[in-house]
Amino acid sequence: MTTKGRSGQTDKTMWKTEQKVKTYVEKFHMIEPGDTIVLGISGGADSVCLLKLLSKWKESWGISLKAVHVHHQLRGKEADEDEAFVRRLCEGEGIVCQVFHEDVQGIANREKTGLEEAGRLARYRCFTKVCEEAGGGKIALAHHQDDLAETMLHHLVRGTGIAGLCSLKPVSGNRIRPLLCLGKEEILAYLEEAGQSWITDSSNLEDDYTRNRIRHKVIPLLEEINTASVLHMAETAELMEQAASCMERLGGLLVEKYGKEQ
Repeated sequence: MTTKGRSGQTDKTMWKTEQKVKTYVEKFHMIEPGDTIVLGISGGADSVCLLKLLSKWKESWGISLKAVHVHHQLRGKEADEDEAFVRRLCEGEGIVCQVFHEDVQGIANREKTGLEEAGRLARYRCFTKVCEEAGGGKIALAHHQDDLAETMLHHLVRGTGIAGLCSLKPVSGNRIRPLLCLGKEEILAYLEEAGQSWITDSSNLEDDYTRNRIRHKVIPLLEEINTASVLHMAETAELMEQAASCMERLGGLLVEKYGKEQ
């Protein structure tokens, strides 16, 4: 399902969103001149927003972009339409797009895992393959604060420690998440002001997956208690990451000072 944004001119709201992302990227040193960025794009609002932003800045930042779309072979004609949308979008931005057709159901059967996890494994394998073919690079993922909150809650109810509460990280190896400073509504508002359409995956509207149930039922209840719940969880995740890094450094110093070879 394609959702159309309304036509609009770049205004103060769009500028503020762009500056927010730029500041976040700089804070965590995500992107450097000369980087090759492999961008995973599903056609959803989040990945379309990330594509538009990085495409806008690629020349001034001195980076090259490669888009990757993974067709999961699960939703028939709808998935084919998603692929066609992504191809048109990338062509319009002058970005090469590599499309992979992955048998996600087969992966789920072989790995004895759910479709959601199988899809994730397939996507990361494809992203990594393109990175390696490019001789190295960074994988840009379009996760945002709502995704972070969902992941934190998912980890929490299954049982976790500090690492799980860190949830999604701004930088993890060669994976970067430039939109982790934005909430979902900010992303949608940006695209609407830009008059940019996006795709809504119908499976995201169902409650078959645990993450969807958290998104549709748990998060709204928390936001009834405090409308800034998602933001506060994102702030907590960053604090937990700082605490984890601090303990790791201190642990290393203690081992260096008092540890003995066995």
